[in-house]
Amino acid sequence: QKRVLFFRTGTRKISRKERLRKRNQRLRKLLQPKNAPMVLNELVGSVSYNIIEAPTGFTDEATFKATITVDEVEHSGFGKSKALAKSNAAEAAIKHLVLKKVDGEEDVKMDVVPFSWSHVASFALHKLFNSWDENEHKPAKKMPENADQMNPIMLLNQMRPAAYYEEVSKTGNPPNVKFTFRCVVDGQTFSGTGSSKKTARKHAAYAACQAVLDITYSQ
Repeated sequence: QKRVLFFRTGTRKISRKERLRKRNQRLRKLLQPKNAPMVLNELVGSVSYNIIEAPTGFTDEATFKATITVDEVEHSGFGKSKALAKSNAAEAAIKHLVLKKVDGEEDVKMDVVPFSWSHVASFALHKLFNSWDENEHKPAKKMPENADQMNPIMLLNQMRPAAYYEEVSKTGNPPNVKFTFRCVVDGQTFSGTGSSKKTARKHAAYAACQAVLDITYSQ
């Protein structure tokens, strides 16, 4: 008489709920919110930040400027603290790497690991959570009634505290010197020229206020 043997395979069908739970668990491990310096460090390895005190006028008050060289390009960031300036410089470098990758350039100089979108996702989560916190704790800023009569640099500082200014060029010889400054706000760049740095910054701020804050100035 033949004996029939039964073997248990040791495998079982995983339910949809269990699959989702495991997938979400993997995603939580992979996509941890990380700030810009952390993500940049994982992408290109340790970078050296040069932080100096920026002259008054970038945001109408003393700020710090941080510069780093990544992918053979110098990136700058400004902030009211050294940490914020460092973070903004790292973010500028990350944007450069992302745009270069999107444009199809494969020769991005990575010292440690190949470009990974998971790093970008981690930083995006960090930015998203921060924006939620800001929207939750900060009331919406109300435009001043006399906005079109205010100094544009002061207005931008009030409505867009993250705006900053950079000197682009200086041409001519005294007394016919011409300065060009750019104002960076909300990811956009606006230029202004003048016979002094103060005037050039002010003209750049005028352009930014008109475009970003929809201010109409009388001629």
